[in-house]
Amino acid sequence: MLILLLACVEDTRDTSSPGANLDDTADTGSDTGTEADWITPAAPEACGYTAGSTPGAGTATLDLVASDFAWDPGTGTLLDTGLAFNGTVPGPLIEANAGDTVVVNFTNDTDTEMTIHWHGLRITPEMDGVMQMMDPVQPGESFTYEFHPPDAGFYWYHPHMSGDTLLERGLYGTMIIREASEGRADCDLPIVLDDVLLDDDTRQIAPPDTDMMQLMGRLGNVLMANGRALRSYEVTRGQTILLRLVNSSNARFWDVRLEGHTMTVVGADSGFLAEPYVAEHLLVVPGERYMVLVEATGEPGQSYALLNNRFQLHDDEHSSMVEYDPMGEQENPVFYLAYGEGEVEGTPWVQPTPDIPAFEDNVPTTFGHQWVLDEDMMGGTVTIDGAAWPDVPMVTVQGNVDTLFEVKNDSEMHHPFHIHGNRFQLLAIDGVPVEGPPAWKDTWDAPPMSTLSFASPLDNPGEWMYHCHILEHAEDGMAGLMTVEE
Repeated sequence: MLILLLACVEDTRDTSSPGANLDDTADTGSDTGTEADWITPAAPEACGYTAGSTPGAGTATLDLVASDFAWDPGTGTLLDTGLAFNGTVPGPLIEANAGDTVVVNFTNDTDTEMTIHWHGLRITPEMDGVMQMMDPVQPGESFTYEFHPPDAGFYWYHPHMSGDTLLERGLYGTMIIREASEGRADCDLPIVLDDVLLDDDTRQIAPPDTDMMQLMGRLGNVLMANGRALRSYEVTRGQTILLRLVNSSNARFWDVRLEGHTMTVVGADSGFLAEPYVAEHLLVVPGERYMVLVEATGEPGQSYALLNNRFQLHDDEHSSMVEYDPMGEQENPVFYLAYGEGEVEGTPWVQPTPDIPAFEDNVPTTFGHQWVLDEDMMGGTVTIDGAAWPDVPMVTVQGNVDTLFEVKNDSEMHHPFHIHGNRFQLLAIDGVPVEGPPAWKDTWDAPPMSTLSFASPLDNPGEWMYHCHILEHAEDGMAGLMTVEE
């Protein structure tokens, strides 16, 4: 059965112990006795990354080509309708220093017009990928993106037209923007969390062929890390590991934990935290990023899984709706840390000390706007401020003023809310201050029947899009524009 696909590994390994022997990772038989042979666990690979951008004196350059590319999500069957940037899923990682000039020479070698959005970067509006939607890059054409990212952090890029289908087919990549005081880990590992929905018989990408799937968002039946199910990354006891996590899924909320290890959150969407904190598990909503420090305390010869827990988009308190998740109700493994023999003395982690103003201690008196999110389950529509894109009224606010905003979710469903071009701090949910240290964010969860309060200095003027990052919702019109005046 398809829904047993990734539940099987946890069932056949001794997860009561700190880890499982590496020799056991090839056993994918389910507890029903049905052999689920779609996924073959990958051989361990090096822990780290290779940047695709070419560094220069204050510049980083990349030639980026979107094209048809039949890639294997780990099933052994190539996806006939797959796409990729530069023939890899994810696309090449862009690495630069804060303030550098980043030049991306983009060529669209697909049959679909598109623009590229540089998710989370405070750049100029004409390079953000939204204003360009009126004149997108046509098939066979090219465009040069040039921008100067001011903020160190972990970001990603993806098309901003037909995102629900283009991302599902493989078009996304990551960016690391560094600062001088940034610590270095023994293993710096960017991880794109994604899922893909495959047909039970053909193992090809299944179309979103129901109105309910379009309204609820598409949940996949194969969980992937960096474009493949059940990867393993080689580590050595004693090392310091920095996991950079980004959720590129259409709709899946990832609730993850790392078996046998402590996760220390050291950074959020737009940079490092002044005060790291320990998390037993971490919720990463579509579009969101976290940087997580892990000390390699596992046993040599053992393998430890990052496990994903089922997250209900309609919670029991506010809705009788239960969406179907093809992954089932149990925890499912996503990737493994595979320990080799021996032990090393790891590099001590040095946490950067960013100057993040604590808005919760000085809540802005200037109020910008309250967005109201809603959905009509019977009518099959999602709205912001009672309308759908492009009919959502323009929001206009004054720039360079500390400003308070609200998102009021009147629906029975969680919505990941993303705002382009500026950075924000989440202050409270239903008037209750959020726990944890201040963090710069551009994407966060709006729970059902709740009101979020957040603040921004609005120091990047321009016309900026905001939208739900459930990609089917964004394409169905749960989006609008905000003008930040000079």
